[in-house]
Amino acid sequence: MKYFEFDKHGYWAMVAAEDEDKAIEVYVEEVAGESIKEIEEEGEPTEITREQALNRYIESSISVAGYLTIEEITKEFNERKNTTLLIDSSLT
Repeated sequence: MKYFEFDKHGYWAMVAAEDEDKAIEVYVEEVAGESIKEIEEEGEPTEITREQALNRYIESSISVAGYLTIEEITKEFNERKNTTLLIDSSLT
């Protein structure tokens, strides 16, 4: 799995996907955007390392659901594929 941060777009999101094309598709379906073309025109997502993505996911999960252990959060992170991991708080 690869990890992408949509940081040049209308709404920030972090997506786990098999490749950049799938990440853009997931962003359009789950976050925002009228079309894949529109999102591509806004700019490419930034690929980040698994470690960066996991650290952000853990930090966010602890702040929202503090009762989960790091092991539980990591297990949940590892199970998520081709989906949005984190999303702009204005959309929740």
